[in-house]
Amino acid sequence: MKRTIKIFALALAYLWSSQSCTTDFDTLNQDPKNPTETTMPMLFNGILSSLPLAYNEMSAIHNGRYYYQSQQLANAIPNYPITSGASDIWASYYFMLKNVRLLYTMIDEASATIGTEHAKAYVDIMLAYRTLRMVDYVGDMPFFDAGKGGDGPEYFVVKYDKQQDIYKHCIDLLINGGLALNAGAANQYSFGSGDTFLKDNPTMWKKFANSLALRYAMQLADADAATYAPIVGRILNEPGTYPVIGATETIGLWPNLPMDSHPWSYRENNNSCMGTTMWRMMSDNDNTDGSGIFDPRCYVFFEPNLNGEWKAYPQNPDENTPVQDRGPYLTSAYPTGRNKGATEQEWNNKGEGCRFSPVNFYLATNDDFIPEVIISVAEVQLLMAEAYNRGIGVGKDATKARAAYETGIRASMSFWYDQVVTPCAMWIINKPVLTQEQVGRYLEKMAYSADEATALKQIYAQIWVDSFRQPWVAFNLYRRTLATPRDESGTYNAATYNFYKVPYDQSEWLYNNANYIAGTGDSNNANPMDKKLFWHK
Repeated sequence: MKRTIKIFALALAYLWSSQSCTTDFDTLNQDPKNPTETTMPMLFNGILSSLPLAYNEMSAIHNGRYYYQSQQLANAIPNYPITSGASDIWASYYFMLKNVRLLYTMIDEASATIGTEHAKAYVDIMLAYRTLRMVDYVGDMPFFDAGKGGDGPEYFVVKYDKQQDIYKHCIDLLINGGLALNAGAANQYSFGSGDTFLKDNPTMWKKFANSLALRYAMQLADADAATYAPIVGRILNEPGTYPVIGATETIGLWPNLPMDSHPWSYRENNNSCMGTTMWRMMSDNDNTDGSGIFDPRCYVFFEPNLNGEWKAYPQNPDENTPVQDRGPYLTSAYPTGRNKGATEQEWNNKGEGCRFSPVNFYLATNDDFIPEVIISVAEVQLLMAEAYNRGIGVGKDATKARAAYETGIRASMSFWYDQVVTPCAMWIINKPVLTQEQVGRYLEKMAYSADEATALKQIYAQIWVDSFRQPWVAFNLYRRTLATPRDESGTYNAATYNFYKVPYDQSEWLYNNANYIAGTGDSNNANPMDKKLFWHK
């Protein structure tokens, strides 16, 4: 089921101001005890507008760091300073958090006359999702007292909270939010058209909450099994109480307004391309005609080079590796005809230096049809497979693990073709088609192993492939397992894989200095990126 977010002009104003200044927010919230200048639906929609990935978040963090660490792409060289990405995510998150605090106040006031349990659950789930993404980036951070500046000057600068406490609180919000939505909707306040994300659908909101809770409980179970394994067990053993997304319910953003940050981020990293790690997961051999390709998703993620050849860039290149220089490809100089029923000649105009298979043009540049995935059905099923394989929260069960593994693969294939490629109207040339025979052959080739350890690596590999457009998912999986696909041949240097966290925004050093030093121990403003989060291996 396609999930759509329409970012209204008001919501866009919230988002843009979060990336520049807070003047508009300060004006809007002059009296937080009597917020009369906005409505709850408008404010909720403004909070939802923080969901799309920011420009430098994608370019500087994802394309410049995560893809290299996860090895989902090769030649992923940072073109933008990581500090630009840090500033983007910091400004967006804390602007959103201030609006959440205000909306909680408004919900509390409305509860005197109408049921607000559902509305609060929606806000709790949104807060949990955005905060979990943020704490994944930076670890310890201001949270419990943050965003409360309207309550008094004592909240203008606030302490750092431990990441363990933040994760626990947010997962509790997800679980309890989902449970609150199990209750009836009689006399419940509705955000109405302000819920541009899941359309005020309590069932989808609780599935979203439980699916996220499963993701993060699995992420943290090795570090704190006593706390998080039981959550996995409750979700898997009580599907009636804790339903998760299934079938075609992958949750993401299908834009109805252009989100041109997508093509911009890839254009700025336009020499990133298919690497040998991904290629070996998708092809039996290095035949440049593509005759060895057995994973249909290869045609969605990548395309041949300038000469029509399927060619992987070495994951660990040496001085003899030819340069990948795509020139005008994906830039303003590139012919626009390819977007509008292009000719074959225009399709082949990829830049004279396009020697290796680039990211598929349509997947990288389309900002009208290609979704931003938040959590996929495939990921949820494959996490279930991992739980049954390892016995996390449930007894080990190879039969259930195999069934979830196969369901996850089918869901991934279906999503990338039925919900991405097929509806994409601008995908004119070389538009791939998926057949059930292809899916069957793939399942046969990647059959779930009878060996438990081998099967576990198969599960991780499938999450890794499916999350191609979610490099943070693959990065987190790599950091918690060290068991995702890797190419350690040639000039591989383990020391270059020492990126664990995004640095803090420099505003913290400048304006929250004492709390910053107390919370991070960084008295020299070194802002290290090689400091592991508590669940990292």
